[in-house]
Amino acid sequence: MKVAGSLLNMLLDKYENSALYKGTPRNNRRIWLHFNRRNLPRYFDDSTARHKEEINDAARLLEDKGLIEIVWERFEEGNLIKKIALNAERLADAYAFTGRRSREDKEGRLAELARRYARQAAPWVHEFLLFVAGRLEKGESVARYLDINDHDRAVALFKVLKEAGSLEEEIPRRIFSQRVLGSTKAFDAVAGALTRAAADFHPRFAEGRAAREPREILAELGIVDNPQHIFISGNLQFAVNGKSIDLADFRPDLGISAEMAGSMQITGIPAEYIITIENLTAFYSFIKARRDNNYLAVYLGGYHNSLRRKFLSRLREYIMATGQKTSFYHWGDIDYGGFDIFVHLRDNSLPELQPVFMDIDTLRKYQQFCVPFHDGYAGKLCKLLENPKYRVFHPVIDYMLQHGVRLEQECILGSGLS
Repeated sequence: MKVAGSLLNMLLDKYENSALYKGTPRNNRRIWLHFNRRNLPRYFDDSTARHKEEINDAARLLEDKGLIEIVWERFEEGNLIKKIALNAERLADAYAFTGRRSREDKEGRLAELARRYARQAAPWVHEFLLFVAGRLEKGESVARYLDINDHDRAVALFKVLKEAGSLEEEIPRRIFSQRVLGSTKAFDAVAGALTRAAADFHPRFAEGRAAREPREILAELGIVDNPQHIFISGNLQFAVNGKSIDLADFRPDLGISAEMAGSMQITGIPAEYIITIENLTAFYSFIKARRDNNYLAVYLGGYHNSLRRKFLSRLREYIMATGQKTSFYHWGDIDYGGFDIFVHLRDNSLPELQPVFMDIDTLRKYQQFCVPFHDGYAGKLCKLLENPKYRVFHPVIDYMLQHGVRLEQECILGSGLS
């Protein structure tokens, strides 16, 4: 029975991955399993005839039950099988014999489950789950996100999707895993699928934007390895739980938790400009080189997540409400990712944002630190020239393409703003 089940499973696997799946065989098209050394090496074991006899007996059993048809090699009737064919009219019996669920059954169960989890889910999660359900119902592949043969993992993915879509504050990865899946490590098995789903359906990751690292995508959703802090330096006055705090009293900087950033009451921003900085080394280089005290610097940590954008939006709202003449700047790498971060930040939090130290003059000044790039990277830059959102960078992109170089901000000394 074991050998017979193995043969039948091989035929069913071929059927479920064939064009005949969910259709009716036409023009005598059938699912065949050819007996050769690649498909069935044990059948051709020259050291013993036992394996061949076991497989022959198993094939005869399946044929007697009407589940397959055997085609023997010419002049080797009863001795050497050439190929076997699945009886498509007895599929239900074939699945029953092997004790396995049909692909159609597994797809149907998961499609129903996806639609159930889509109810009252965040818009992007709702869209994703309905997309998955639709493809499953059509018998189309969803292998980018889940394995239909691993029901438990699919359920885990649906659970974390629904919870991740409704997070309102940052949560450590292991705590999220324990809370949603009952184990601190269970999330690891579906984290990759979650990031792929978010990259494809979350509005923050629109088509054409720079590729994000999985860690950055999870941070955007609010799932972090450890509690995150926003590092700030310069002039900011705020109150927490009724207590007044002056950032100027903290040198060189102060790290505030996302929770504090959300609950603080801003009482003053005595700064001529606010600057966001992409890289931590550059952040400290900037604040240590300062000779004045007319700024507020905020370290973003690469791709800023929603909680950091909320903090920046609150700063802007205070500036707008008080009528202050405070400028907003961003300093990042002079490369594809740096331009992308700037545009994302400007379009989602700070409409008045201007780039600084991200121009042709800076490239020329630090040309000895510039690094070359390959043709594929040049192609990505060329696409930015076609996008009006990146117009502010078009001159420096033209220069980069002409000279084939880019520059990381750590090589620049952020000594001042003109």
